[in-house]
Amino acid sequence: MNGSLVILVFSFLAGSIPFGLLMARVFGAGDLRAQGSGNIGATNVSRVIGFWPAGFLTFLLDALKGSAAILLAGQWSEPLWEGWLDFPAHHWELGDLPLVWTAGLFAVLGHCFSPWLKFKGGKGVATAFGVIGVLSPWAAVAGGIGFLLVFLATRLGSLSSLVGLLLVAVAHGVLPSSDAGPHLWSGALILFVILVRHEKNLDALIDGRENRF
Repeated sequence: MNGSLVILVFSFLAGSIPFGLLMARVFGAGDLRAQGSGNIGATNVSRVIGFWPAGFLTFLLDALKGSAAILLAGQWSEPLWEGWLDFPAHHWELGDLPLVWTAGLFAVLGHCFSPWLKFKGGKGVATAFGVIGVLSPWAAVAGGIGFLLVFLATRLGSLSSLVGLLLVAVAHGVLPSSDAGPHLWSGALILFVILVRHEKNLDALIDGRENRF
């Protein structure tokens, strides 16, 4: 099997692990899909069980799925560690940017359309955060700060996630050393998939029906 295909299959399968469901069962909450919003992500785990430690662990594990896909794809290309947190962005010499970004996309797709859940799943925010946290850590910091500020002001998880995600995209675009090229189509697709997965939340936000924490 082609090496790049192996990376993408691994990324999809890693992304497909439903840690939210597993965490709910570990903490004795039963089937998460029948509770709260029915979503399998960290937000619903936090709503049903509590943020600490169940919601936090779900977010962390879902983010690590995205990070693992990027790190594996990057190491397949060439070592990536030097200068990771250099301000204003890291300066890895990636051997195959399209492969690295596409691996991140496949991890998000695996989370959103898990084969273990009949190709249903979460909304991909935490997994995407894990992807961008490796590829553009300062953009991830900007998105995390945006999420926190909006959440503290509104207590709306979906709005906070979408604002944070858009801030990540803007920050990555304006950082002086951010790399540009056709590989960013995969980044745009990540954003598009997450927006589509939030369609019902967007409708609820517009109508004022979105549930607050």
